[in-house]
Amino acid sequence: MDEKKLIKGAQNGDKDSFHRLIAFYYPYVFKYLLKTSRNQQIAEDLTQETFIRIIKGIEGFDSNGKAKFSTYLITIAKNIFIDYTRKEGKLTISYDELEISSSFALDTKVVDKIEQDELMELLDSLPEEQALPIRMKYIENLTLQEISDLTGKKPMTIKSRIHNGTVKLRELLRSRRKS
Repeated sequence: MDEKKLIKGAQNGDKDSFHRLIAFYYPYVFKYLLKTSRNQQIAEDLTQETFIRIIKGIEGFDSNGKAKFSTYLITIAKNIFIDYTRKEGKLTISYDELEISSSFALDTKVVDKIEQDELMELLDSLPEEQALPIRMKYIENLTLQEISDLTGKKPMTIKSRIHNGTVKLRELLRSRRKS
C-alpha cells in the first residue's frame, strides 16, 4: 500500500483512496480505543467518530510532514476519547466486565470503582498539561516515548509533568479525605 498516494487521493476527494485507508487503519484505531475504553460498544462508536473526523479534515494532514498518518489517527482517536470521558464525567466500566466470584471481590471492585471515579474527578481539576500525560500513561497505557511522539514534548518533560501531577493528585486526595 502506497500510503502517501492514498492520502493525496483522499485529500483530492477520491472515494476509493478513502475506503482503502479506512479499511487498512480501522482495526488499528478500533484496537486502540478498545484497549483505552475497555468497552466494545464505546470503542466502535468512537472509532466511527474518529473516521468521520478524518474524512472531514483529511486535507489538514501534511503527508510530507514529520508525523506519520497512524500517529495522526491515534491523536484524533485519543482526543475523541478524552472528549467522551469529559462529556460522561468519568470513565465507564460495564457491569458485565465485573467478575462476580464472591461478595468480597464485588465489594473490592465497587470500592475500586468509587476510588477511580474520585481520582478521575480530581484529575479533571489538574492543569491539562499534567492531566493529559497522566491519562495517556495510566488510562491508555502509553509509554513515555509514545506520549512524547503524540504530544511533541520531550520524554523527560512528560515524565516531569506526570510526576508533578501525581504529587498534586495525592495532595488533593489527602485534603479531600481529611475534610
